[in-house]
This record gives sequence, structure tokens and C-alpha cells, in this order.
Amino acid sequence: MNEKKARSNSSGGESFARSLAAKVVLRAVTIVLIAAAAFLLAVWSLSKFRQASVQNKRAAVERELSECAELVLYKMRYSDIVTIKKRGAVTKAFSIVRYSGVLRAGIENIRDIEIELSADGKALLVKIPPSVLLGNDIQSQEVFDEQQRLFNRISTQEVFDQIEAAKREAAEEILADGLLDDADARAKQVIAALMKPFGFESVSVELK
Repeated sequence: MNEKKARSNSSGGESFARSLAAKVVLRAVTIVLIAAAAFLLAVWSLSKFRQASVQNKRAAVERELSECAELVLYKMRYSDIVTIKKRGAVTKAFSIVRYSGVLRAGIENIRDIEIELSADGKALLVKIPPSVLLGNDIQSQEVFDEQQRLFNRISTQEVFDQIEAAKREAAEEILADGLLDDADARAKQVIAALMKPFGFESVSVELK
């Protein structure tokens, strides 16, 4: 009788121990699963936060660049003298005109600029189109010597045409001296400076 009672107590103790162990294991597994879920949620949230941060930086950079329809990077002033001569049957006329102009070089359309952000938003690559001649404008002109005849006069249009031809020639000479190369170098400096306030660890600017 006592032996049976002892066996029953032993069996009950083992059952209780197994039940307790199962509960402990279940609770441990539950804690691990909750911790894993919390970790994955944190990673996902951090990823979304980084993506939002990168997108916000991209939008800010694009907004900064889009404020300029064109980006003038280099201006060069020049002056020249043109002589217009006109010979008639028995008379001749001439006009000597001094004029000054300004060449503007830079990026014609700011929307042609491309930007690439690193996945973590710390590095920025800006690709810019080569600089072009944006304008060649006459700033002033002055006739300082002329000789006109009643039937052999130099018209305003003839003076204008001569100055237009001279300023195109001046532009060709200045461009041949490397104006656009200087504008490209200036573009890299200016755009890198514009991007500095955004806190990028690295900013690279290159020609497309």
C-alpha cells in the first residue's frame, strides 16, 4: 500500500516538473519571439526613417538647384572698335564706333543637372552638363569719329550689322581661350558650396 502511494507521489512530481518545464520553455520562447519582433520592427522603422531622411535631402537639394532657371558662372567684359566705310561714285563716308559687350557662360537649364544620393544619405554625386555660352550682349556703343555725305550716308542698320559681326568674332576668340573650361571649373566650386549646408560628408561634382 505504501509502495503504491510512493509511486503515485513520484509520478505526480514528475508530471508537475514536466509541466513547469514546459511553461518555462513556452515563456522563454514567447519572450524570444517578442524580442525578435521588436528588433525587426525597430530595424524596419529605422530603415523607413533613413529612406524618408534621404528622400527629404534629395527634395531639398532639388529645390535648392531649381531656384535658378539658368546658372551664370562666368562673365567677361570686352570692348572693341569697328570702322564702317562706304564709298559712293564720287564721295565716301566712314564711321568709327567703339562698343563694349559682356559674355555670359554657364549652365543653360538647371534641370539638366542629375543628383545621386548614397543609400545612407551621407554622400552626394552631382552630374552637370558642360557650360555653354548664355549670352553676348552689347552694353554700350559710341560713335567718336565719322564723315557722312548727303547722298552717301551710313545707316543705323549698317552700323548694327558691323557691330554684330565684330562681337561674334570677339566671342569666338574668347571661347577659344578657354572661357567654357573656366566656367566648368567654376560650376563645380559653386555647386559644391551650395550643397555644403545640407551636411553631406562627401560631395562630388562631375561633368555628364
